[in-house]
Parts: sequence; C-alpha cells; structure tokens
Amino acid sequence: GGPGWPRLVIGSLPAHLSPHLRGRFKCPVCSKFVPSDEMDLHLVMCLTKPRITYNEDVLSKDTGECAICLEDLQQGDTIARLPCLCIYHKGCIDEWFEVNRSCPEHPSD
Repeated sequence: GGPGWPRLVIGSLPAHLSPHLRGRFKCPVCSKFVPSDEMDLHLVMCLTKPRITYNEDVLSKDTGECAICLEDLQQGDTIARLPCLCIYHKGCIDEWFEVNRSCPEHPSD
C-alpha cells in the first residue's frame, strides 16, 4: 500500500452523475418517482386513496361485457372480481389500476 496506489473513495456519488433523479423522490407507497415540489401532495393522495384489490377467477359462464374494453366476458376468461362484485378481464383491470385504484363503475368506493 505505498504511494501511487489508487485510493478508494467511499461515499455517495457526485450529484452530477444522477441528474435524472435530482429533485425527485421515490414514493414509498406506489414507488413512482415524483418531483420534490409535488411530493407532499402526492403522498397525501397515495396514502388516502383506497388501494382496492381483486380476486382472480376464471369465468364459469358468459356474463355480458367488460365495462373497460366493452368486449364480452366469456366462459374460461381470466377475470378479476372486485370487492363491489364488479368483474372485468384481469388484463383490463391491471391496466386500469396503473392509473386509477378504484372500480371503473364505482369510483367512490
């Protein structure tokens, strides 16, 4: 370990190495990166928004249409049954939940 050996610098990365994350915080609730000046509002929204979940199921009989894509729900389809008993294609509700964690037909629930 004489002179001229490279010195290891232990510490945080220089600020200029991560410009895309400067002033942005990762929300502990939804894991999205949010601008720092919107973090307070975002956290309140995230924490107060009911994050409903669903039971995954396979349809045993045809039951009309999915209110999200308006295609028929048919026997054998993988569906999502919400607490309000609404049912949708699982893929449809997964995409819907990216934007809105509530039932498309009962947004106040």
